[in-house]
Amino acid sequence: MTVTKAELVTLLADATGMSKTDVEVIVNGLFSYIVEALQSGDRVEIRGFGSFYAKERDARLVKNPRTGQLHSVGHRFVPVFRPAKFFKETVNQRLLEQNESKNLS
Repeated sequence: MTVTKAELVTLLADATGMSKTDVEVIVNGLFSYIVEALQSGDRVEIRGFGSFYAKERDARLVKNPRTGQLHSVGHRFVPVFRPAKFFKETVNQRLLEQNESKNLS
């Protein structure tokens, strides 16, 4: 299941008792701040969740698998999210438990 931004706003509004409009402003503000920080070359770190940063990629040649042609991809920066250790461990543990329960039934 994929959670959309609209669903996230609804879930947060229900959990906090705030209006959907107020929650949407907060969510949009958070996303905008993260994008602006990365555009400035800054790193955004949310303790216990993870960090967002821009990673530099060198220019390189890539092959189109369909045609076999080589194309040049220029030097660029790409946004990256790195989850915190606790976040990775809890997601892994929960999915392992779900997988085991499916295999037992």
